[in-house]
Amino acid sequence: MTSSASTRETTVAFQGIPGSFSSMAARAIFGNHISSIHTQQFREIFDCVADDRADFGVVPIENAVAGSVHENYDLLGQYSCAIVGEVQIPVQLHLMGVPASENGNSRKTLKVYSHPKALEQCSLFFDHHPEIEAVVWSDTAGAAKHVSTTGDPAIAAIASQEAATLYGLQIIERSLQNHPDNSTRFVAISKQPQPELHPTKCSLIVSLTHKPGSLYAILGEIAQLGLNLTKLESRPILGAPFSYSFHMDIECPEGASESLKAVVERISKTAEKAKILGFYRQYR
Repeated sequence: MTSSASTRETTVAFQGIPGSFSSMAARAIFGNHISSIHTQQFREIFDCVADDRADFGVVPIENAVAGSVHENYDLLGQYSCAIVGEVQIPVQLHLMGVPASENGNSRKTLKVYSHPKALEQCSLFFDHHPEIEAVVWSDTAGAAKHVSTTGDPAIAAIASQEAATLYGLQIIERSLQNHPDNSTRFVAISKQPQPELHPTKCSLIVSLTHKPGSLYAILGEIAQLGLNLTKLESRPILGAPFSYSFHMDIECPEGASESLKAVVERISKTAEKAKILGFYRQYR
């Protein structure tokens, strides 16, 4: 994928700093030669794309263990941005601190800094070590950088191997995550949809009429064309108490993009309201 501004580097906004899993996702989709905008909040990413400060943004949308990142699902509904790609990044979370040689004291970890989702994904570690305080930080790599600047052996971070290398930290314990096959799904967004002749996936937000069988009718359209509904999640509609929209991800086999486009067209006609978030491909 390349930016429409071919005479300059592609500018990509993502949360965190080099060494974060978001930075890995950005490189997996756009390559190593990108100009990065590092943000602290997810909303800032959408603002950067909407204001043309960034060609693309990269946001986590779902973790295999912790589930959906609801904030980003809601932001996709609020902003006029299109999903243009997806990638899954393996998440190996390591405990790291300043190298033991930098201090004369024996290491006794009292506080561990990391992003709240990373702390959540390592909950069993904290269950086994109630004496260690979990401290929320804006991102995993930022936590690692913070620990590296203190020189304090009593604090540590949970972050990636890349973060440990970048910020000169020593791995104290590897793979703290509760489940070994942990991974996070990231999507790339742009201000306008990007041309994709052979998409393998479409994401959309659907609002339905309040009558029996309205959701069933849409699911039937998907099943009739033999496509795979990989995500169906309801989210509350702001300003309409106890009313909900549905976020849908629909996949198709390679070469079946016309069926994918056809079913989305049918859903758009059947639903009370449908917002197509994008037709795109998955990057490996």
